[in-house]
Amino acid sequence: MGALFSRVRLIYQTLKSISDSFSALSKRISRDPGLPLPLPRALTGVCPHSPLDNLETSSLPADADVVIIGSGIAGAAIARTLLDSSSGGKKQPLRIAMLEARDVCSGATGRNGGHISPNSYQDYSELASKYGVEAAQAMIRFRLAHLPALLAVAEEEGLLLESQARRVDQFDIYLRETLFQRAKNSLAAYFEALPERREKHDIRDAKAKIEDLQLSSLATGCISQSGGALHPYRLITGILARLLKVYPAFQLFTHTPCTDIALAADGRSYCIITPKGTLTTAHVIHATNAWAAHLLPGMRRKIVPMRVHMTAQRPGSALGVETADALPWTGTRAFVFYPGTTMFAFDYLTQQPNGDGLDADNSAKLGSDLMFGGGAMLGGRAEAVTAYLGGALERYFAPGWGEESTSSSLRAARTAGGSVSASGDDGWGAGRIKAAWTGIMGLSADGQPWVGRANLSLARPGEWIAAGFSGEGMTHAWLAGVALARMVLVDVSVKGKDASALPPQFLITEKRLKEADIEAFLGEVGSE
Repeated sequence: MGALFSRVRLIYQTLKSISDSFSALSKRISRDPGLPLPLPRALTGVCPHSPLDNLETSSLPADADVVIIGSGIAGAAIARTLLDSSSGGKKQPLRIAMLEARDVCSGATGRNGGHISPNSYQDYSELASKYGVEAAQAMIRFRLAHLPALLAVAEEEGLLLESQARRVDQFDIYLRETLFQRAKNSLAAYFEALPERREKHDIRDAKAKIEDLQLSSLATGCISQSGGALHPYRLITGILARLLKVYPAFQLFTHTPCTDIALAADGRSYCIITPKGTLTTAHVIHATNAWAAHLLPGMRRKIVPMRVHMTAQRPGSALGVETADALPWTGTRAFVFYPGTTMFAFDYLTQQPNGDGLDADNSAKLGSDLMFGGGAMLGGRAEAVTAYLGGALERYFAPGWGEESTSSSLRAARTAGGSVSASGDDGWGAGRIKAAWTGIMGLSADGQPWVGRANLSLARPGEWIAAGFSGEGMTHAWLAGVALARMVLVDVSVKGKDASALPPQFLITEKRLKEADIEAFLGEVGSE
């Protein structure tokens, strides 16, 4: 399935390269993922760091109505929905404790490029073949609902500028004619199933129209649509800061890993055990994505942690600026590049607006960082992927790339939270790549998120989970978290015609647990 399969192909190649046999591979994906490891602080994806990193918290409460483990996008959606829905009038908001093993929002949410461009036509036929036409339509609409939902949340929270939440023009760029033809065929099938999307896409196959985008002559075709981008770390930490201010019943504890969950003496509630003490609760929600199987051993081989790569790069001096043939576009476009003959090899790119957001007239400032990830064809070795990412952009945009930038502009440096010296150094050093890092995603054994009450074969009745987003959290995790919170509140059914309604294929059932086979999934995708 499109980008998911591309990530899985990379994962499969990586695991094969470090495993001498199938049994070694099987053993590796069956391991306890453990707790998240400490992170280096100088990470451009989360700069400037939120004041919540230095949050002074009291000791753990003796008990809470709900404990949420994890402070990323799913955890924030759950907390926001629970608190905003349970307050008002004479109702007292739920007492909620959120536990984070490291700094706030330091996992996959805070480390990705903020690309809100769901796979739609690329995945539709695969989904329809596996789940049926109606289910595939619902799953695609669920993904598409995330962009307006996240923009609305950013506006409601007063975070549009700070989070850089915005619509962008999304371009899928194909370098090989054979793959471009397959993509157009997939798009035609997609239009048949979702005719309302027909006017949302545009096909460019004339060289002149492609080169107008400042792309290299290597590009043979382009399919465009509306997409979105934001700074995930700023959005989520901003939401959590508001919840802490408005709801005294909400508490956030960073550097407080949950090390175990035990049944309390009353036989109905849970003891949440941490290095800072123990608290009891009737409901515990696992919003830990790649790490979920540590506390839910039954999810091992259902959600597997996998490493992916991201870079922050300085744009070429000519990229995005106004030319005789093109208007300026810095910060207003996103790209997915398909350099090979199969969908499994792809790279993805967004660009941050300069400064802490957009200009007052809502126009993007020039020269800001390119958030570029990918390298799916390289077998997953970190050095090889970073080297590839360091050279790919000039190839994609030549000759429109221009001269290399030796350092970011003053405004771009402020975006990264650094200070600029008299020499113009922004604190990140010289070179195209300002920073390269990795993040851990949670790969689902059947490619779909796991959302809902944890079955009795996994846990006890008061345990819930929203995890396994397979690197597609920006188009799955927020509304999955909202849906899970509503389940906890017994507020609305998960069924319905609303595009944000949770697809039943995401729910946890004994049948799904039995059929989800990570080895078969990896083998099927890896053999393409």
